[in-house]
Amino acid sequence: MPEENGNGNAAHPDVLDKSYHLMATMMASASGTFSHARAVAGLLDSLGAALGMDTVRLRLLRIAGYYHDIGKTVSPQLFTENQADGHNPHKELEPWVSHLLIMAHVGHTASILTNDDNIPREVVQWCSQHHGTSVMRYFLVKSGSENTDRFRYAATRPQSMEAALLMICDIIEAAARSKSQSGKLGAIDKFVDGVVDSLIKDTQLDDVILRVGDLGIVRRVLKREMESMYHDRIDYDDAKKERDSKGEGREGGEGGDTPKTEEEVDSQPE
Repeated sequence: MPEENGNGNAAHPDVLDKSYHLMATMMASASGTFSHARAVAGLLDSLGAALGMDTVRLRLLRIAGYYHDIGKTVSPQLFTENQADGHNPHKELEPWVSHLLIMAHVGHTASILTNDDNIPREVVQWCSQHHGTSVMRYFLVKSGSENTDRFRYAATRPQSMEAALLMICDIIEAAARSKSQSGKLGAIDKFVDGVVDSLIKDTQLDDVILRVGDLGIVRRVLKREMESMYHDRIDYDDAKKERDSKGEGREGGEGGDTPKTEEEVDSQPE
């Protein structure tokens, strides 16, 4: 039986160690997902500290950050962060099939974590809720359909602050990375506010009690963290845009001709 701390939560430092079997599996079979998870855990650390969470909650939040996508290890090649070879199987699939395959990782995550006695039960709940009933907008757009419900995750919306923070950080990290790689990140303040406002508009945070002040802290901390992570990249992008506007060094077609990735489209406000 796992030992418990004073709050009744399983407290095993080894689940955050790179040698822990789940962590090792993710690093070996889904290295892109591991990099994403590590970044999300870092964002959650900063948010938790800014919101005054105690060490127990901070640790649980960190565990959720690392393991929220462990289900992707079942079929890692389906997810863009693991497609280092450039092969994207979704190009050959109908959008509704892709939707089902991507959605399955939530259930796989819940199953894997539930069967590990060292993972606290509340972490399993947060990870199961981190996509809520949000829309896979990339596949919706690709399908040409206007029926958003057909491309939603069939899960539960976040029911706690921790699950909501995990949802926000997951989208922020994935979308910022994707947009930065394609040179479309733009102003950090606008980007962060756009993601948060989009989730609010889509009712994904309706079941969570969040004070206005807390939400303000979330926005400020994420803007600071994103600015720190992508400042040099933004400076480069601005310089490139200025150069291109003068007709210098432009190669190929307009940037807008490049198809958006799943993360880029899914981060857009309705």
